[in-house]
Amino acid sequence: MRLLPRSRALLSLAVALILAASAPGTSAASVAATAATADFFRNSTHTNNWAILVDTSRYWFNYRHVANTLSFYRTVKRLGIPDSRIILMLADDFACDARNAFPGEIYGSRSRAVNLYGDDIEVDYRGYEVTPENVLRVLTNRHPKGTPRSKRALTDKRSNVLLYLTGHGGDEFLKFQDQREILSKDVADALHQMKRKNRYDELLFIAETCQASTMAAQFYSPDVLSIGSSGKGENSLSHHNDDAIGLSVIDRFTFYTLEFMERVRGGAAPEDAATARDTVNDWFRSLTKAKVRSTAVPDVRNYARDLKSVRVTDFFGSAAEAFPRAEGYGGAFSSRSEDEKKEKEKDEDEDASTSSRLVAETYAEASESYRPLEEVLFASDPLVERKRNGNAVSTFGIPAGRIAAYVACVAFAPALAAASRAMQKHF
Repeated sequence: MRLLPRSRALLSLAVALILAASAPGTSAASVAATAATADFFRNSTHTNNWAILVDTSRYWFNYRHVANTLSFYRTVKRLGIPDSRIILMLADDFACDARNAFPGEIYGSRSRAVNLYGDDIEVDYRGYEVTPENVLRVLTNRHPKGTPRSKRALTDKRSNVLLYLTGHGGDEFLKFQDQREILSKDVADALHQMKRKNRYDELLFIAETCQASTMAAQFYSPDVLSIGSSGKGENSLSHHNDDAIGLSVIDRFTFYTLEFMERVRGGAAPEDAATARDTVNDWFRSLTKAKVRSTAVPDVRNYARDLKSVRVTDFFGSAAEAFPRAEGYGGAFSSRSEDEKKEKEKDEDEDASTSSRLVAETYAEASESYRPLEEVLFASDPLVERKRNGNAVSTFGIPAGRIAAYVACVAFAPALAAASRAMQKHF
């Protein structure tokens, strides 16, 4: 009888647990660590995560689309996926647009407490580099000779991939820069190539556009879970405007996704353990029609796992590669002397301690750099006031720009009235 890869992994881990528990001199910590590994692989077989985030819209009035993309970018970085495993594609440089009231900054909320653009963003494809062809090249790894590593998604058969697309679209298509289109069939064929070339273990596809769910209509590759911000015949709606920016700053699907994700943490601390068990089923159930004002329903035709067992961090977090020990599981498998064993165990404990400390420090740095998303969406008054006071924009609770507008209107009112009377007399 031939076992599936997942079954072989579970059988191997069960044997490892038995051997670890029965081997002389094996510590309880080692058994616990092996049990934790077994619990991880019981639900997922991936060993690394990648995120491909694509904003397809140009022009200033599409500001919210880049805010959507950067919001997902912040989320995956906060949960541990490094820039080396994120492909970020932005079709326009909204941060440096002359109409931007906050040069070099992008915000996803009128609170403007957190600059989504930040000072450590790494954009891999920018402007006219964001094309349907380049998206398909990134997915299939079929690049021209000389393409740098930073523009490649070097995934493998143990990679979980998050693919996010946002922009303007319709029934089974998504527009790129109001000039070109990518079809559901194009993406479906690219995903088929990826699976045939062992470029993913599981893939989560998210589309945020009008009639977004139709972008997955032609998918036929296994282990692909899809969700769109709207159903066929529905529009994908924005959430709110920022008067200072003069535009909608975020879409409803992203807003409520962030509202859910703000409670999810990817660290190893005890307080992070509960939220690390949040599943994609919990996330999908939170995206009600009353909130999103469209139908955001997952497509599980090509996905075998029960959504209640799929953790959010399986796609939005980071999994470190794990390798089995070159030696056995204790003295029963080794002919070394007791002194050598003790010395080796001491070195291994020190290495494990150092590795754990580095992982904890890396996560702590990410958490410090990427503050909880509640500050992006619902900034408290002190945070907002600090931001505003830094730019001297608040007087008696009224923005200085609005005060200036009122003064200008009063000052020019007589002149405008005189001009109006002159025009009436002339005609």
